[in-house]
Order: sequence, then C-alpha cells, then structure tokens
Amino acid sequence: MYKKWDVDCVGVLADDEYVYSRTGGKMAVFVNRQNVVQFSIRLSSEAPANFPNVKLFTGYSTDLERYGYVEDFFADPQERAQTLKEFLRDSLVIFRPYIRGEYYNITDVRLVHVPLAHSEETVYVPVPVFCASQHQHLVDYQEFMDKLSSNQFIGKIPHISTESTDTPACILWRDEQELTYKVVGEFVRHRYGYGGFQFWHNQLRALDFRLEWENDFFEVPNDPTLAFMGYEAYQTMHDLLLIQPLYAAAASSSPLLDSPARVIEPAPASSPNADEMEFIQLLSQTARDHGLLYDEADLINFHTAMKTGGLIILSGLSGTGKTKLVQVYGRALGMDDEQLSIIPVRPAWIDDADLLGYVDSMHMVYRPGDSGLVNTLIQADANKERLYLICFDEMNLARVEHYFSQFLSVLEMEPMRRRLRLYNDELLPRLYNSAHYPPSISIGENVLFVGTVNLDESTYHFSDKLLDRANVLSLKVLPFADLRGLGEERKRKQDFRHEYSLAEYRSFTAEVHGLQLSEREVALLSGMHQLLQQTSAHLGIGYRIVRQINVFLANLPPNDVLNRGEALDRQLVQRVFTKLRGPEEQLRSLVGVYHSERQGVVDSPLLALLDEYNDLSQFNAAKDVLQQKAKELKLYGYTV
Repeated sequence: MYKKWDVDCVGVLADDEYVYSRTGGKMAVFVNRQNVVQFSIRLSSEAPANFPNVKLFTGYSTDLERYGYVEDFFADPQERAQTLKEFLRDSLVIFRPYIRGEYYNITDVRLVHVPLAHSEETVYVPVPVFCASQHQHLVDYQEFMDKLSSNQFIGKIPHISTESTDTPACILWRDEQELTYKVVGEFVRHRYGYGGFQFWHNQLRALDFRLEWENDFFEVPNDPTLAFMGYEAYQTMHDLLLIQPLYAAAASSSPLLDSPARVIEPAPASSPNADEMEFIQLLSQTARDHGLLYDEADLINFHTAMKTGGLIILSGLSGTGKTKLVQVYGRALGMDDEQLSIIPVRPAWIDDADLLGYVDSMHMVYRPGDSGLVNTLIQADANKERLYLICFDEMNLARVEHYFSQFLSVLEMEPMRRRLRLYNDELLPRLYNSAHYPPSISIGENVLFVGTVNLDESTYHFSDKLLDRANVLSLKVLPFADLRGLGEERKRKQDFRHEYSLAEYRSFTAEVHGLQLSEREVALLSGMHQLLQQTSAHLGIGYRIVRQINVFLANLPPNDVLNRGEALDRQLVQRVFTKLRGPEEQLRSLVGVYHSERQGVVDSPLLALLDEYNDLSQFNAAKDVLQQKAKELKLYGYTV
C-alpha cells in the first residue's frame, strides 16, 4: 500500500521515551539494517481531519543531505545516532507524509530553526498566506478584502488541507513592500475549487500582525503561501481579531478602504428569561431533595460556567459534594442514566487510548475503553437534541495532559469542527465493528464536560495549558447545623423531572457580540496582567481569558445572591489566580508577605490593585486566596 498526502506538516525529533512507549522498544534514533541512520519525527502540527491518528513518522539521514548532513558510515553506531540528534536539536522538520505498507514516512523535508517561543508542548497551526505578488493571487489588499466580503474565490494554497471540515478561522495577507501581515477572519466554512478558496464568514474583520507573535511563527521555506503559528499565539491572535471593528463593503461595490468602512456596535446581551430562574430554583430544590446542601451562590456560579461552555473543574476539600453536584445538575436537567456519565479516572492512564480504546489488529475490531465514554459520545451524536453530561471524576489521579490531550484541542474548536479521532480512516473497511465505531466522532454542543479534582499528595497538579482553558470552581462548606432541615425535605424527592432539550438549555445563554466589559473592568484586568508579567513572562491574562470572563459576566442570571461584582471576584479566582504557583523568591513581590500578628498581608501589589478598584467589588474571595498563598509562601517557601 502506498499513499502520499500533499499537505505540509511540522514535526520535531522524538525522544527515546516517547518512541519506546509507542513502538514497544525502539529508540528514537538508531542505525538500521541497511546501515543508515533512521529517526522518528513526532507530529507537532494540526493534522487534517481525514488524516490517520498517527503521531510518529520515520525519516532517514538521506532526507537531510540537502541541508549539509554528512553520514559517517564508519563511525560507531551510537556516535552516528548522537550526531544526528545534535544536527536536529534546534530544528523543526517540515515534511509531507506518506505511507508505504504499514509505515508512515516523511518526504519533501525542509528544516527551519525553532521559534523563540517553542516548547515540547507547542502545537503548530497551518495558516494560509495570500499576497499580490503570488501568481494565483493577483489582487491588491483592497480588492482582496472586497472579494472576501462578497464570498468570491481568492486563490489557491497548494499544500494545506482543503477538506470541508478544515476551514481556517484566520488567514494572512502579506504586504510585499512593507513586509508586514494582516490577519483576516473569522471564517466559518469554505469551498475549494478551480479558483482556489472561497470563504464564508459571519463578520469580516482585519487586524495588524503583532511583532510579539513572530516569536511563535515561521514561514515555510520556498513557499510564500503557507506559514505555521504556535497554537497559543494563534488563539491569542484569533481572540483579538474578534474584538476588532467590522469591515463592510461599500454599497457601490467599490473596494474596501484600508480602514473600517463602518463599525457595528455590539448588541447588548439578552437577559435570561423566566425559564432560567425557574431552572435555578429547581436545581436548588433537587439538591435538597437528594439530601445535599449547597450555597446558592455556588449553584449560580456553577450553572453560569456550565452554560457558557468549555471545561469546568470542581476543586476543593474531599467530601464537599463535587461529584454529587454534577449528578444533581444532570437530574435537574431531567437526564437519565444514559445521558449522565460519571467516569472514574484511573492512575494508570497514560494516553488517550486508555480513555477512548484501541484497534485490536489481531481480531480486526475496535475495542472501546472501559470508561464507556465512546459509547456515550456515539449516542449523543445520534441524538443531537438531547443533552449529555460527562464527568471525569478525580481527573488528576493521572496526568490530564496525557490522557485528555485530544479533548484539550477539540474543545477549543468551533462546534462544527469538533471531531474526536478513534482510529485511521483506512482501517474502516477492515474492522468488523466499524459500522458501530466510526473512525471519528463529532462532539456537538449537546455534550457538557466537567471534572472533579482533589489536591493532595496522591494527585498531579495541572499545567498552565489546562488551567488556561478551564473554570476552576471551589464549593463553600456551609454550617453543619443547616443539615438538620434536610431530613424532611428528602422525603419529598420526586423521581420524575422534565427533560430539557438542547434548544431549551441554549435559551439560557445570551449571545455576546464584542467586548461588553466596562472600562473599569478592562483597566483592572490590564493592570493585573502587567503586574503578573513583571513577575514572570509566563504569567499573565491572555485574550482567551478576557473573552471568557466577558461571556461569563454577560450570562450571569439576575439574582439576589451573586451580583456582577462578586461574579468578577470569583472569575479572578477561577481564571487568573489558579496559575499563581511557584517559589517564594518569585511570588513574594507579587503576592506580599503574611504577618501572623497582624492577621493579614503587607507589601502586596495585587492587594493594592484590588483596593484601587473596590468600586467594582469588595474582592473578598480574591483577597482570601492571596492571604492563603502568602501563608503558604511563608510556611513552606512555595505555593500551589
């Protein structure tokens, strides 16, 4: 079997541990039987939707000869392997994959130096590049924008996926004279034909490419139509693009001006209807019916986080009812046992195969994981109007970034692009049960995800990559005396609940257009970002977090127990302060110093900033967290 994909991919030289765990004993670099140095490349770019779920590719020293690599056939094998490792140490490998027999290989190899912001976890996103000097894009910027606004074909990009499920959210326009880029988007679907790409958009916007993004960006050598960008920088760029003024074509169909033709002010978010207030009351009563007691503000906070999407993590003291809250939320929505899935995470999970399953090549069947997740997702895909809730219980008993890696990428995508890969498409006709287990599963908006965690010596701590994508909530422990009144209420428990459909649940969510935070709220977040950056370049508030805080506050239901100021306070704790982790030397100048005799914190720039904006909130939760972290720094020299 031979097949080649005419798509550029990016990879890095894999390490021995990564290769050994996936091949059952091979090394990343070794001298093969043909006396040629063979090496493994780990895929580090987004693959096309129809591409097999393959992460390792094979290359040979002959692929590197054009870059000056000279093979010493008489040297010691270990020395030859080490020489190749040194040769590729600071390089990314751009290649086009092909399969021969059962092995995936690389061809058309090109090398680029690793960007300044590169890390082992970086995932690169392919970005199409258009400009006037390219033979197929013979238009200037104004004509280009005019064509985009009227959904015309704008030219070909030869080595990027053109599958309908791989629509790029953003594209680049390069000014050949100024040697600068403009970012254009956001695109929701496309078609590819004789005239190249044809894009559709809801709102067309443009943004100047920022200098700092070049640290995580590179062009493909000898191909002016394609560049790659690190996912974090790409997401920042995308988030910033969404708050730019709208472009609109003039009525005379004249080319667009370089400045916005008109600006459309964001529409105010619609207020939640009475049905949502009724649901919140039902949620509180359902908890009491099950003999559980939660702070009403916690329930509203949890519900608002759930309906605004993403991954929700319930953290805190063991026994405070984190898993029970997920069950209560599902019951209040009228879910049955098939719709509400609690998945206990196992410490032995090391990759997504432990969660999703694998292909049994001996019996030619797909064997789903014992968790039951795959079956639930297949059922949810077949019943798109029914809600499904999946809870990963004690999700940090194993390293989340390992077994949950696919989800971290998939949940960031637009709903129409959210597909979870189970196995290679080419195995479809060969597997006996492929009719029930397709190569990939669509994850629709009807699937809600939540995790519970305990932070103790038996668990792993989360990486910033995960924390940047999650709302981390802690539940308040109420006075034990309040438990006395639950006994009688539990007798009134009702087994029947109205089942909320996806449409009913989505009616709780207000559509948010543009940034609706007040000037003072934006100033607070900007000031906090600057303080964090002064402490460490790895700390800060990204555009993604600002956008998600914006959506959360705009969707806060009107209530008497959690006002906007208190919700902003909680968002700082849940989205920003979760990443305040490190040694005293690093964080003392930011968090401050705890004095036990004063029962408080002194010399804290963060506390001073919160006091400066006390017209927005009292920030009681944020101040409590800062005090706790200052205590930990004093007692242990470190805070987590």
